[in-house]
Amino acid sequence: MTLISEVVIPTRLEAREQLFKACSMMNDLGVVHDVDPEAGIDWVGYFEEAQKKLVLSGSGQRSGTIVLTDWYPLDRTLELDSHVEIKGAYRAKHHLGSSCGFRAEGGFVGDWVLCWKKPKERDNYSNFGSGIRNVHIESRNGVGGVYFRGAQQSAGVENLVVRGYGEDAIGVRLGGDTYSVRDVFSDAASKPGSFVRAGAVAYELGESRVYSLRLENLTSHNCEIGLRWGDAHQVAIENFETELTTQPLVCTWDGRGINIRNACFRHTDKTLKLEKIRWPGDARIKMDGMMNDNVPGLVELPGGNEVPIPRCFDIVIEGDNRRVGVVDLKAKRSGL
Repeated sequence: MTLISEVVIPTRLEAREQLFKACSMMNDLGVVHDVDPEAGIDWVGYFEEAQKKLVLSGSGQRSGTIVLTDWYPLDRTLELDSHVEIKGAYRAKHHLGSSCGFRAEGGFVGDWVLCWKKPKERDNYSNFGSGIRNVHIESRNGVGGVYFRGAQQSAGVENLVVRGYGEDAIGVRLGGDTYSVRDVFSDAASKPGSFVRAGAVAYELGESRVYSLRLENLTSHNCEIGLRWGDAHQVAIENFETELTTQPLVCTWDGRGINIRNACFRHTDKTLKLEKIRWPGDARIKMDGMMNDNVPGLVELPGGNEVPIPRCFDIVIEGDNRRVGVVDLKAKRSGL
């Protein structure tokens, strides 16, 4: 079989017609088979076979692009090789019916609708060429949306909509280093009913350390936590909006060189929760933006002390070898 760099997946209707045609031909030729065209298509299996048509990378895994022309129902996690890009034929919209993407069906098996393999077990920063662009994911309550791993500028995420993962699940998890994430909407709900889903996390950086990620134009909706990170170095986040999200930002371990610009936090008085800062002397989290509805905003330091910040804030969190504190840069400029 000749390996190729791009595979185009037919629409659901086209694939069904191809299946009926193939069965009819086999029946006409007297070929014995066990294919039941009425039983439906195993779409996870279909994508696994399509992936095998892509070229092999040096790691032994597939490399190339799978182009979607429709949305496809999945009954279990679709796991992609480490250098594979999934791309919709046109821009993803707010609803699945007018988008290319995937829907988790009833009885779904797995922790994620879509996830990427590592090239090798210890390779956290080698998913060169991986990507997800122009894709809508409709998950189910308790099932994570997308676990993406990328490395360097050949990888990336653009125009991704993830909805419906519900309580105690993560919409988008990002691992790896040195790639961009743009125009992403993460909503724990997919049906009417706007309220916070307990335990829902719109975005998570991890589970290993992440380096040099750039996140731009993100929205969190109906979640308990907007963006959570553990161990992050030099991450830039710009134009981050949260709606009906209790805690917009949470750091669970450390933050070195976290730069957040033009944040917009609605329906909450929480701004940032620092559960832990492992190395206070090296920590730096710089933020500017606006608390849209509730003033003052609150930054919770390790240990639980809350520091109020103004509606339009420009702050930096840094410290010495013992503890961190909040510096109000706007007040400093005003001489207050």
